[in-house]
Amino acid sequence: MHKKKSKNNKNLFLFIIVFVIVIFLFHNNIYLKKINLLISYKKLDNEFKIILSKLNNNEVKILKYYKKIISPKISIISPIFNREKYILRFLKNMQYQIFNDIEIILVDDFSLDNSIKKIKEYQKNDERIILIINKKNKGTFISRNIGVLYSNSKYVFLPDQDDIINKKILKLCYKYMEKYNYEIIRFNMFKRNGESTINENSKFIHKSIYQPELSTYMFYGNNELQITDYYIHNKFINKECYIRALYSLNKEYFNMYITLWEDTIMSYILYREAKSFYFLKNIGYYYIKNSQSITKNLFKISELKLRFIFVFLRIVFENSKNNKYERDMANALFTELNQNLNIIYRLSTLSFNSYFNYFTNVINMYLNSPYINKENKFLLNIFKNIIETKKK
Repeated sequence: MHKKKSKNNKNLFLFIIVFVIVIFLFHNNIYLKKINLLISYKKLDNEFKIILSKLNNNEVKILKYYKKIISPKISIISPIFNREKYILRFLKNMQYQIFNDIEIILVDDFSLDNSIKKIKEYQKNDERIILIINKKNKGTFISRNIGVLYSNSKYVFLPDQDDIINKKILKLCYKYMEKYNYEIIRFNMFKRNGESTINENSKFIHKSIYQPELSTYMFYGNNELQITDYYIHNKFINKECYIRALYSLNKEYFNMYITLWEDTIMSYILYREAKSFYFLKNIGYYYIKNSQSITKNLFKISELKLRFIFVFLRIVFENSKNNKYERDMANALFTELNQNLNIIYRLSTLSFNSYFNYFTNVINMYLNSPYINKENKFLLNIFKNIIETKKK
């Protein structure tokens, strides 16, 4: 009897321990998440290396001659500037896609290398490639929009040439778009160094999103909001939605030379104008950090970043419906401005004088706005005093 009671107590003790562990893991599954993410990152990194190796070592070859498609289902649009190092790998990556009913529109932005020569050579085997050549350098924003306006498909996808696209993602996005009539599908993106766009928002994956919910997914932080979704490359977009978003801008932006944050600006406008979204958990894009990218060039970034914060703030203010998404984006940009106030002191006199009126106009727009909070109004007054002092 005593032995039986002792055995029952032991079983009860073990049960309590297991129960406590389960409850602990259920409420504190951050460790499990970290383990799963590490496994996921390692797997993705291996997949990435295999794909990249195949593309670089000519293991992905032209399997057949591709004829030009009269009415392609998807337009792949990519601006080019001095990309001879990556362009052949990019085109092979496009032929690596399971979904073949596409056109590939490359907009050369007055390249000074052999990019055009290499593209023309590749066109001999793939008539789906359309080459548009700018007669002068127009910047990424204008070049990408030229490609979209020239395209012949219902859907557009906007990758960079130095990145890798998952061979299944176009087919998957097309299937969802056709079945459910979404205007934007956003999928996850993996970065070469093991980072990923999967963050706290990853719990909202595989879900239909509508306008009132947007802020929940696009920002993080409470007092100082920050943007979580900078990229346009991980979005599959209905062309009508893109055109509608583009023409919601004032015409002055159509010819504005924008090379920094142009994808963040366009993503914001697209989300603002789109009626429905779908967030897909699949990794569809492998982002490779490019050391030559302007976003990594510290010499160029200071002046451009300050300028485009103000361009972006003005775009947010114009045509504003004063909804939560727009207010949160403005607050996120004020956070960026606060972190970059020191840039104003590093501007040359010539640059500063050319921006002075633009900065002042945007500041006055927000100071007179009813929905700006006290903290940001205080920040703008500080910035206004700084630029007025520097002007003197």
